[in-house]
Amino acid sequence: MDPRIGRALKSMERMCSEHLDISRYAEEAGLSRWRFEHLFKAQTGLTPRAMLREFCLAKAQGLLADARLRVKEVAYRCGYRSTPTFSRNFRGVSQSPPRSTGVARSDNK
Repeated sequence: MDPRIGRALKSMERMCSEHLDISRYAEEAGLSRWRFEHLFKAQTGLTPRAMLREFCLAKAQGLLADARLRVKEVAYRCGYRSTPTFSRNFRGVSQSPPRSTGVARSDNK
């Protein structure tokens, strides 16, 4: 794997909660955004945005086990500004809504 893409992957995993733009990863890799996205997908099979989403949703699965956290808080900690968007993305990956995955409280309670 290209070391620039490897560094971007590590950074994405660490920083998924920071609402980062893909352009920042491209800049850190010393590549244009277009070249970065092309190389990233060729190396990983996913677009940078899709990979970032996967990292964030994996983090969410762990956070959802904490009964003290509301789904809204988990969404925010995973880089989502919108709880419905988080829930839709989570459901698309896990086939179930976030609150049924762990014991995190629903925002409706």
